[in-house]
Amino acid sequence: MPMESQTKLNVQRKRKVLRKKRRIKFFRVFVFLILLGCALTAAGWVSMKLYGWASQTYAVYAEIYDDYKQRRALRAASFDPRFDGYTNILFVGLDTGREDTGQQADNLFLLSFRHEDGAVRIISIPRYTLAEIPGMPQPERLNNAYYYGGLPLLEQTVTGFLGVTVHHHVAIDIEALKELVDVMGGIDVYVETPMDYEDPEGELYIHIPKGYQHMDGDTAQKYLRFSSDELGAYGRSKRQQAFVKAVYQRVLQPDVVTKLPLLLDVWQRRAVTTIEAFDSAHFTNLLRKLSGTKPEIVLLPGGWDANGSWVCDRAATEAKMAELFPAEPEPEEDEGFFGIF
Repeated sequence: MPMESQTKLNVQRKRKVLRKKRRIKFFRVFVFLILLGCALTAAGWVSMKLYGWASQTYAVYAEIYDDYKQRRALRAASFDPRFDGYTNILFVGLDTGREDTGQQADNLFLLSFRHEDGAVRIISIPRYTLAEIPGMPQPERLNNAYYYGGLPLLEQTVTGFLGVTVHHHVAIDIEALKELVDVMGGIDVYVETPMDYEDPEGELYIHIPKGYQHMDGDTAQKYLRFSSDELGAYGRSKRQQAFVKAVYQRVLQPDVVTKLPLLLDVWQRRAVTTIEAFDSAHFTNLLRKLSGTKPEIVLLPGGWDANGSWVCDRAATEAKMAELFPAEPEPEEDEGFFGIF
């Protein structure tokens, strides 16, 4: 074969190989572009779906938050600005209830946090305190307010009686109390006198010896319900104070942090309260200041009348409230240069 013909065949063969390589390369680029387009399309679709889901979720939560702000504003409309530096919570312990009357307000106390320094005050309010209940013609026992109008009327009555703003209320029954104490791992309380009481009809049997006791939930609720000693209702109020102090001290223990999910679960299931999830940031800030502070426990001054009702000393009570919640001094007016003449 002539040299010229061989060269021509080699050139044609190389051109054929090059054309094949170009076709393969083009095909690969084409396939890559198709796959890239599919990936971008899929990513765009997913992004669009995520955006739609996020927008819808945001709209739902925005609506929930707007409702929360409206409820909060509605409650805050009746708050006295003199108490803006405090968070006052009315705690109500409910009994097991009866068929004829339902549940009754069995334990009452006001828990007050001072924002400035984290000071905590616990004001114990005897349930048989005589107070003016809105809508009633004459003073009645305070716990009757719950029977007449539930927590709103009880809160309104306490607010008027003490002359302080109640920012939130919390109500739990005996079963919830037992569950909370058990989740915390029990509490330590000093029992000043032996407690022995039996009520077969009410299925209540109380036998707690004198001395330091590590109480589970069942023992704790019996300790709170006992009122058959010489001090009667007054002794019951003192035990309520000791119990609240013991719970407060237990909550500050480091190991309780690991139990918070279980405590929150009980709280959400069993507590009736105006405190909502959106309030968590506020209460987290309050809890940061609690370590190292000892609560001041206050029993309203007064005495028992012949009918077994607690009659407060109004002058002494108002003085105590003024001491616990001192009025802020009004700012002095700037009289300017001419004020010196």
